[in-house]
Amino acid sequence: MDLQRSPSQYRECGQICSTEFDSKEKGHVYPLLRKKVNCDNIMHRIVFCPFKTIRPPPRKPPPHLVKNFTMDGHCVFGQTWYFDDSAPSAPLRYAASSFNSLLTKDNQGVSINHYHDNNNFKTALKRYLYTIKGKHVAVVGTEMPWAEAIVLNLGAERVTTIEYRDLYIEHPRVSVVTPFQYASRFLNRTSESYDAVVSYSSIEHTGLGRYGDPLMPYGDMEAVAQIWCAMKPGGYLFLAVPMNGNRTKCILQWNAHRLYSYVRMEHLTANFKVLEEINGVDGHNTVYVLYKKLYHHIIVSA
Repeated sequence: MDLQRSPSQYRECGQICSTEFDSKEKGHVYPLLRKKVNCDNIMHRIVFCPFKTIRPPPRKPPPHLVKNFTMDGHCVFGQTWYFDDSAPSAPLRYAASSFNSLLTKDNQGVSINHYHDNNNFKTALKRYLYTIKGKHVAVVGTEMPWAEAIVLNLGAERVTTIEYRDLYIEHPRVSVVTPFQYASRFLNRTSESYDAVVSYSSIEHTGLGRYGDPLMPYGDMEAVAQIWCAMKPGGYLFLAVPMNGNRTKCILQWNAHRLYSYVRMEHLTANFKVLEEINGVDGHNTVYVLYKKLYHHIIVSA
């Protein structure tokens, strides 16, 4: 596919960027929504994003985007928690010695998850070892490659980190790609697909401008749809996002993050079957959820 085509083509997000869906059925934790997905469109929107990047990020969402940011009022604005992390940062470099230190500590039973969750997330991964061992696993969003170290120690054959910032991890079984690079390869039909994907405290930030990203009301939903398109049929998603204590209302703490409700989670995880929900550490609302990809309603442009 020629990536020099007019950016006006392949832009529609469709049902992913809305509360529309094709069907709903009973799920383990909340209903399963099935939505049509045009993967070429979803990936094209990474390469030619139709939304603006604003630096510094605005202290309030633009009025014309409030309706979509709040899902027509379902999500409420919480206490303002503003960050400006939009300035370009130096590349993150993890030399072989640094990454091997993480591998060693994890093998020794030391928790290397810097969210201090008492290794609850690793415990969840170990229960589904068959989805990781000998597989190609992607990690979406990395500040420190602790998740990469854990899945390698659990037997992953290869790990690919997908991260916006310049990141270097020196290990023969770890590679790094930006979302732009992956989307470009997908459109050119040269991308790989993943058996499993791990994402911990990343998706909830997408589209809020905090990190210099474009303002996208449904950015989190697009991000999960991108993951869905990058996964093999029947692949598994290990997703950790912060949940609101009241599961009936989602909260938008501008511009720090989103706190999810079950309603927004229905749309966030459309076309995935929820297998399990695991509560985080006491005092934290992070929830770990395992999903299985359903190969349904995919559309690929010619």
